[in-house]
Amino acid sequence: MTFLLPELAVAEARTLRPHATGIIDELVNHPHVLLTQMGPADATSIEELLATSRTFDVTAGWVVHLCRQRGGWTALTTDPGRLRRVDPHVPTELLL
Repeated sequence: MTFLLPELAVAEARTLRPHATGIIDELVNHPHVLLTQMGPADATSIEELLATSRTFDVTAGWVVHLCRQRGGWTALTTDPGRLRRVDPHVPTELLL
């Protein structure tokens, strides 16, 4: 099983939870986790997604974009509501 992890989500987690650096490093370096960078085409799609949903949460938009891009992958999240504000139909699984 492979997990995609947007680099922006890593930066957000490191900024908001500096005490969790060890756990974040472990996750980032796990062999089944692929860090993803946002390219220009991704940025355009995400901007359209955010405009359509009338939200301004780039990280959530990127996660939804990645799930859609991969044919409906499930997003692991601690905050499903954050993702559902961007797309109420995005499949989520609660990460505790």
